[in-house]
Amino acid sequence: YPSLAVEQSRLVINNMAQKAKANFYDAIKLLPEYDEKGYDKVVRLENQVDKYEDRIGKYLMKITGRELTKEQNSAVGEYLHCITDLERISDHALNIAEHAKEKHEKGIHFTDDAWEELHVLSDAVGEIIATAAKAFTDNSMELASRVEPLEEVIDNLCDEMKIHHIERLQRGECAVQRGYVFNDLLTNYERVADHCSNVAVAM
Repeated sequence: YPSLAVEQSRLVINNMAQKAKANFYDAIKLLPEYDEKGYDKVVRLENQVDKYEDRIGKYLMKITGRELTKEQNSAVGEYLHCITDLERISDHALNIAEHAKEKHEKGIHFTDDAWEELHVLSDAVGEIIATAAKAFTDNSMELASRVEPLEEVIDNLCDEMKIHHIERLQRGECAVQRGYVFNDLLTNYERVADHCSNVAVAM
C-alpha cells in the first residue's frame, strides 16, 4: 500500500505539471491577441491546479510516516515542495492573462522592440517550464540539471529588458501606463522561472 500510494501521487503530480505548463502557454497567447474564451480557459485551469495542490497536499500529509521507507518519505517531501511550486507557476500564468486583459481593455500597445524582447523571453520561459516538467515527469536528474543555467539566462534577460525599458521611457517612446504592464509581465516571467528552478532543486 505505501509504495502504491507514493507512485499514484507521482502520477497525479505529473498531470498537475502538464496543466501548469499548458496554462502558461495559454496565457502568453493572450498577449498579442486577447480573447475572452482563452482568458476563461486560463481561469478554469488555474482553479483545477489549485484543487490538485490542496487535495494532493492533504493526501501526502496523511501518508507521511506511515510505514514508508526512507526513500519513500524523501519522495513525499520532494512532492510536497513541487506541488507548491507548480501551483505558483499556474498562479503567475493567471496574472499574465490578467495583464493581457488589462492591456486589451485599456488599448495599451507595446513598441516593436518591447514585443521582440517579450517574444524572446516567452520562448525562454516556455523552455524552462517544459524542461522542469519533463525532468519531474521522467524523474531525470540530467534534465533537472539544465534548469538552473536556464533560470540564470532568464534573470539576465529580465535585467536587460528592464534597462531597455527605462531607456525607452526616457526617450519618450513608451508611455508610463504601458510601462507598468510591461514591468509586471517581466516580474511574472521571472517568478515562473524561479519556481521551475525550485522544482529542479527539490528533485
